[in-house]
Amino acid sequence: MVQRAAGRTHAVGLGRGAGHCGEGRGMTIASSSTAWLGFLASPAAPKSAPSPLALEGYLTGIVVAPDLIPPSRWIAALWGDEEPTFDNDADLHAVIGTLMTRYNSLLSEIDAGLERLEAEQVCDYRPAFLDAGEKPTHQAVREWVSGFWRAMALAPEGWTAFAGDERLEAVITPFVGFIDLDDGAFVPAEDIDERLNEAAGQIPRAILVLHKIAKIRAARPPAKPAPIRQAKVSRNDPCPCGSGKKYKRCCGAN
Repeated sequence: MVQRAAGRTHAVGLGRGAGHCGEGRGMTIASSSTAWLGFLASPAAPKSAPSPLALEGYLTGIVVAPDLIPPSRWIAALWGDEEPTFDNDADLHAVIGTLMTRYNSLLSEIDAGLERLEAEQVCDYRPAFLDAGEKPTHQAVREWVSGFWRAMALAPEGWTAFAGDERLEAVITPFVGFIDLDDGAFVPAEDIDERLNEAAGQIPRAILVLHKIAKIRAARPPAKPAPIRQAKVSRNDPCPCGSGKKYKRCCGAN
């Protein structure tokens, strides 16, 4: 069913450009969560489908990815190893419509946050784990980051390059403490709670910076292929055409 949903995205306006310029009314975090919870409660939803908070992290990871990820790819990857089972086209379109509408709204929110950060040096963007306006629990941030981490897996080369760039260390680090790596040997620092609180507060700005970097990368012209250099043929060398004659008596005669 994943292939069916991904392969038919063009039928519901999910071409490559739709992810960045889709039209229609926006969708808030609250309305998106309500719609997604309705889907999760239906028989169509696979057990691997993310929670509303993890979905917000996933969509954010798609928005700020180093390279553009087409909707047909990230929608298919959303389900993991299980597949949704839609009984009819209306249900399929409703779920994909919810995903795309929220994606476009999130993109607009992050764009607006970036514009204000650049113009006024004010970071007032709030990801879903901060939507309530209160100090988030570490579990809420961890759940959101689990979706973000899932999205990162769709652009491994770009994210690996980011992680290896010392200039971006401060941008990537806030996410790391909330990634569940199942490391039994890990011993948290005594001040781990304070460190995680600080990291959670840095994530909103990190999202905007990552989005700015992604926009810069997208605006760059594609790299030109290196020119093919042919070895110089001496007049007495065999002719490259394969005739068996010397170059000066074959193609080099002209």
